[in-house]
Amino acid sequence: MTAIEAISADAPPRLLQRANIAPLALVNLGVGLHATIWYLASTAMPTAIGEVGGAEYLSWVGSLYLVTTIVGGAVTAMLKGHFGARNAMLGAGFVVMVGGLVSAMAPGVMLILAGRAIQGLGEGVLIAMSYVITRELFDNRLVPRVFGTLAATWGGAVFLGPLIGGVLTEAFSWRVAFFGAALLPLPMQAIAYMILRDKHARVHVGKPPLLRVFLLGAGVIGIAVADRLGSAVLGAAAICVGIAAVALALKIDRHAGTHLITTAFPSLRHRVSLGLWILILMPLGEAGVFVYAPYLLQLDRGLTPTWAGYFGAIHALTWSLSALCVASVNPRWHGALILAGPATLAAGLALQGFTMTGAPLFYVSIALGLVGVGFGISHSFVNQRIMAAAPEGQEDATATAIPTLECLGGAIGAAAAGLIGNAAGFAGALTPEVVRQGSLGVFGGGAMMAALAVAAAIFFLRSRHAPDLPRNRKT
Repeated sequence: MTAIEAISADAPPRLLQRANIAPLALVNLGVGLHATIWYLASTAMPTAIGEVGGAEYLSWVGSLYLVTTIVGGAVTAMLKGHFGARNAMLGAGFVVMVGGLVSAMAPGVMLILAGRAIQGLGEGVLIAMSYVITRELFDNRLVPRVFGTLAATWGGAVFLGPLIGGVLTEAFSWRVAFFGAALLPLPMQAIAYMILRDKHARVHVGKPPLLRVFLLGAGVIGIAVADRLGSAVLGAAAICVGIAAVALALKIDRHAGTHLITTAFPSLRHRVSLGLWILILMPLGEAGVFVYAPYLLQLDRGLTPTWAGYFGAIHALTWSLSALCVASVNPRWHGALILAGPATLAAGLALQGFTMTGAPLFYVSIALGLVGVGFGISHSFVNQRIMAAAPEGQEDATATAIPTLECLGGAIGAAAAGLIGNAAGFAGALTPEVVRQGSLGVFGGGAMMAALAVAAAIFFLRSRHAPDLPRNRKT
């Protein structure tokens, strides 16, 4: 082999070549759909709550949605095995449409919750499937660049979500905004039908893991309802039961014949597991931002739904921009960025706790920007190292574990934020003292979770060799 040939063999392939365009469009639509609907719903929800009531259930909108997203992500590998990627994505898009219609026609907050939960189920499959086909359809060396394009898609969703939600809410109503969300899956479904037609064989992978999925969902719901039980003792008990249910689900899955989540998790020694802990703790810390930022900006600061939506989405915009900036950085800097990410997130959340009460909106935007930068500079590199270190035979389970466990962290974080916010009085009159105490509790608590993610990142970077995993035992 000549020197030129050797250099050519070692050079990573080009992302923007003809063979990659169609799958790149599909994975971006799968993730972009979730992001757009998320910010659309976040923008419309304060107005919906103002009309139908139920501010005390605001955190449930995020928690229940993320619970069903977890369920969707958890069964994605099995759906793909039974029905193929194309049919799974088409069906998931239809579920998202149904959820949007239910929310649009809801007479009260409970049916809004139900509609968002239905949407979460479909979106969980779409997100996880996007990760799975990314691993299958792209060279591993291209994965950071693929995630860079996903970050750009998130950036587009940052503008489209609040824009669509705000304009439809202000010009018509929040119901029209949710109806618009119901139509968004159609382009993704059309492309999935065309390009996945002959890509994936169907493989029978056993019975659905209903018990494990039920325990995962019930665990997070147990945490979410803790603030509605009317007693601190009962609330604490609900949180403990919820955590125990999630732990039991993981234990059962670890010894099952087929896995929802890689058996490397929740070990504190395996490189894959340490990376997954980072991806749980960071969304857990950030959850208070998406639960309460648009709400406080509208009802406390007096911003319109559109502007509150854009302010609330600053962290997603800076995530996208910073991810694009570091996508092609030299690999020797990846470790430093993985460590800097959760540290920056912790700083942003701490600043958010002090600026949300009366500080100029410029400082609020800086805090939200730091939150986004923390994710943007580290997320793709953590993902790349996790997937590269996936245990043999568990590649799909590892890929789907990433969005599933991220949603688990976000759901638990949303539930915890709701507990703190309702205890501080966020569901009532938003006086300066209520906003001050609640912001310090919600966002300061999030900063503590981000600090734990820093510790996980240190161990993740120090890890070299993975211990042997337990052998499967069918149940």
